[in-house]
Formats: sequence, structure tokens, C-alpha cells
Amino acid sequence: LSASPTHNPRPSPTTSWRRSSSGSRAPPTSPAPSAACVAFRRLITNHIFLLRYRSHHPPLLLGFLDLDVDKGFHAVEAPHPNAPAARAMANVSFDYLPPPSLKDWYICHVRDGLVLLGFSESVDGSVVSMGLAVCDPSSLSRRCLLLPPVPDDQEGQELQDFEAGFAPCEQEEDDEKLFRVISTMYYNEKIVVLVFDSASGSWTIGTSASWGPLSLSDELIGYPWEFLMCPCYAYGCFYCKIEEQNKLLKFDINRMEFSTIDLPPGHEERDVFVVEAGEGRLGMFSHDPDAKFLNCYNLIPNNKDQRGNEWQMRDVVPFPVDNVWISDAKQGCVFLQGDSKVQDSEGTTVYSLDIKTLKFNMVAQMSCHFHGRPYFCFPPSMYVTRRI
Repeated sequence: LSASPTHNPRPSPTTSWRRSSSGSRAPPTSPAPSAACVAFRRLITNHIFLLRYRSHHPPLLLGFLDLDVDKGFHAVEAPHPNAPAARAMANVSFDYLPPPSLKDWYICHVRDGLVLLGFSESVDGSVVSMGLAVCDPSSLSRRCLLLPPVPDDQEGQELQDFEAGFAPCEQEEDDEKLFRVISTMYYNEKIVVLVFDSASGSWTIGTSASWGPLSLSDELIGYPWEFLMCPCYAYGCFYCKIEEQNKLLKFDINRMEFSTIDLPPGHEERDVFVVEAGEGRLGMFSHDPDAKFLNCYNLIPNNKDQRGNEWQMRDVVPFPVDNVWISDAKQGCVFLQGDSKVQDSEGTTVYSLDIKTLKFNMVAQMSCHFHGRPYFCFPPSMYVTRRI
């Protein structure tokens, strides 16, 4: 009997990914060019391959979203290396959003290429209407998902304000359409957290807490929500600086628990931004409103009691220009914006500060006054299905 021919099993997308990522050369007996193109196309459009690619490569900085939604998107321009990929998004806008008018919408949060937008209307200091929508600018589809109305059924309590942001999904990451939104509702006597899950399409109550047990000073009771700065996300938690105090308000997403963290002395009037410093360490940048230097800290845990933790000064970094403010932290960098002169007119220069090296880089110059957030995303071809 003759020996049976050797059977070469067709490589799975996982196997092919490992080979391509390891840099190994193709075998000398490769298929004909046309067949190779078809096989390669089949590989790079496979769901598993794209998922693994996104897990091993960082998304691209494609531009910046103005917090004033009607001002649109500012794509990065040459000589930035991502300018070719960003060119397709140069004309992105949100003019397809439902009522109210476009100028009433604002950007709440940006995560994984999705944008969470919101609007609210207040009468006599109380919120009477609000709404949230999710968009995917990278798809260029001009579609948005209007979330169900945020429940406001706290009997005897007037809603004073609310905030919303994306949170990591609990489900498997291989479903591109899954996302979660956390809405924080500020009432006179308590704070309520609601969670929206795109898998169920509904809101659930996460937790609630009275203002008193959060150890806020008596001066803030009655209107404490006005003293909470914009939240920062790090390691599964949201952090808010409490103005006029040396404290952070922390919300643990997984445990659905509130707590406070003491800051170093002298931070009552300072702006604070909490970041992921790497290896599970919490980092913080702080500065005075008119300061010319940025103070960099790492949190050194001493014990399970967070009030026993110690903030260790890491370095003091001079600002590249005056009048700089921190806008966001993404992909290992803190983004700062400063007023500047661009072609004899008032403009904004955007800088990135590497959290590990503490080195500044100029990212973009805009010929208008700008206040917004960086937008990171993969090109649309890196997703199998439309996410919104």
C-alpha cells in the first residue's frame, strides 16, 4: 500500500495570528498569488483575527471632539502619522441627533471609539428633562442610539444634576456591540447610580448613598453636587475631586460602593486629574489654576484602609506654555490644552504628556479656541459588524 498523502490542516485564525504577529516568514511553497490574496482576505476579515488584533494593538488617535457638539470634529493633520487614517473623518458631525437643538447636546464621555452625548433642561435649579445617546463617529453612518429615558423616581427628592459615562462591560469582549453606561443622579439628600446595559436595553439601579456618610463637610451639605469636579476613570473606578477639600470621591464600579480618599495637604484649591500609572498603581496630576508646573504623584497603598494610603511625590514638570488645562487621559498619555497664537489669531495647542516618561509632545494646533477630548479608534475595517 502506498503511503497516504500528508494532510496539512487549514490554519485557524488564531494560529495564523500567532504566526503573523511573531514575524515568521511564509513557507517557501506558498500558494499562487490569487489564492493567497483570497486566503489572506478571509483571514484578516475573520472575527477572531480582528478581535486579537485589537487586543494587541492600541487604537489610533484620529482627532479631537469639541465638548460643544455643534463645533464638530477636528481630525489630526499632517505631519501627524495618523493623518491619512483620520482624513476620512474630517467632515464628521452630529447634526443628525434628535431634538433638542444641536447646541443643547454635549459630550459626556468617549470610550473605545463610541461617544456618549447628553442634554438636560433645568427649571428653578431642578432637572426637568434629560436624555442620552450613543454614536460611533468612525462608522460614518450618521446613526445614533437614543437610550431609554433615565429613571427619575426618587419620591420626595428633586433631581439637581446628573452625569453619565461609559463603563467596562462584564460580558465577554468578543461582542463588539456591547457597552455599559453609568449615570450618576445628584439629589438634595443623596446620590443614586443607575446602570444601562446594551445587552438588556434597560436601566437598573446600581446603588445609592446619602451625602452625610460620605464625610463631606457641613458647608457642602445642601448642594454638594456643585463641588464635584468632572470624574476621572482608572482601574474600574471613577474619581471626583471635591472642591475646597483635600478629598477624592471614589466610586467602585464592580462593588457599587462609594468611599473617599484623602489627598496631600494643600489641595483644597487645586485641579486634580487621576490616571492609571501602570502596574495597578494609581497616579495623580495636580496644579493650581495659574501654576506653571504640574505636580505628579503615585498612590502608595499602606493597608486596606484607603485613608492610610500615602501619596508620594514623583516629580514636578514645567508646563510648555502658560494657561494650560488637563482635558483627558487616554492610552498612557495625559492630554493638555493651552491658549496660543495661531496665524495672528487666538487658537489652542494640544499637548500629550507620557505618563511613564513625563515627556511633553505637541499633538495639534487649532486656529480657534477649543475645549474637547481626544478621539481614539480603530478604522471601520477593523470591526466585523456595525456597533450602533
